[in-house]
Amino acid sequence: MISLKRYKVLVIKEVRDVFLSPLVYILSALFGLMMGWLFFNYIIAGLEITEQTMTRTVFIPLFGNMNFIFLFLAPMLTMRSFSEERKDHTLNFLLSSKLTELEIILAKLTSSFAMAAFMIGLTLVFPVVTMMSGYSDWGVIFTSYAGLLLCVLCYLSVGLLASSLTESQVVAALLGFTILFGLMLLVLAGSVMNNPMVSEMLQFLSINSHYESFVSGAIRSYNIFYFISFIGFFTYLTYLSLTARKWS
Repeated sequence: MISLKRYKVLVIKEVRDVFLSPLVYILSALFGLMMGWLFFNYIIAGLEITEQTMTRTVFIPLFGNMNFIFLFLAPMLTMRSFSEERKDHTLNFLLSSKLTELEIILAKLTSSFAMAAFMIGLTLVFPVVTMMSGYSDWGVIFTSYAGLLLCVLCYLSVGLLASSLTESQVVAALLGFTILFGLMLLVLAGSVMNNPMVSEMLQFLSINSHYESFVSGAIRSYNIFYFISFIGFFTYLTYLSLTARKWS
């Protein structure tokens, strides 16, 4: 049973701790500079391609790069979540409190998502800049941001699981990235399969195949179901990890 009051208190504490750390500002600055450089180059390249819209020449590749970069960033954003608690021997104290495992997991997921959303929010300046030049395809921008946020939630849920398995932040980050990169390779594995059914199944299990539906503006109900199921599955694995530690 989740207590919203306990969850709210823990979220406030976690978010405060997150934004008091210099890590979020260092990563945000690097992310903002990288995205700004890519946006500028896509704009320049798009001027030479007059037969395609700005959506295809600028925003679709830009959102694709943002999604790829968060494969690396998400494990870094979550590597401290449980690893630091285990290293400082405060995790057992947290687990023995009135807080449930699910409340702890959701609070840490929420705080990590707040950090990621802050970073993504920096890119809102790009649609504003293009709006001044007459760009008006806001439907794709909205669905692309929605898809990106769902992807990031998936990545963070994997990162939390990795962080719950070790007290080393470096190992947690590497483990999280390895899992995410392996899932990304499902698309490549599916594309070379001779069996169409197996190929279709592998591609369905890939995050990117569902993210592309959001970027193209062709969202289906099973895309949303996939993201919810993915986040729920890895949250459950993290719950099992914490429960096993509690009773060990």
